[in-house]
Amino acid sequence: MTAMYKEGVTMQTDCPPYSSVVWVTVAGVQNSHRRWTYTLTEDKPGTPKSGTMCDSPIPTEKLCRSYPELCVWLYTYGCPLPPPDYFAPTHEEIEDGVESVLRRVTRSNSYQLL
Repeated sequence: MTAMYKEGVTMQTDCPPYSSVVWVTVAGVQNSHRRWTYTLTEDKPGTPKSGTMCDSPIPTEKLCRSYPELCVWLYTYGCPLPPPDYFAPTHEEIEDGVESVLRRVTRSNSYQLL
């Protein structure tokens, strides 16, 4: 809950309990997939944080050094596990020589923080 003060009146707004999306940045995609690293965040990288000041249940930029570790954290945060090729760069991204790709994973509706 966030409190706001305006001209002698305090208003409170409820913060959403969690973001419905987890963003995964996959770095090192020009290397073997065994050398990829995965960074999880609730805010889309490169965009300002949306208007609330709520604490994020995902630590800022949670780093995973393997696909199995990524799966554990996605499961922990209530995300269905996408197949490994979901995080692979497209042919266009490979041809463009990108070093990282950004993928969106949606949390299940039944997820609740404990």
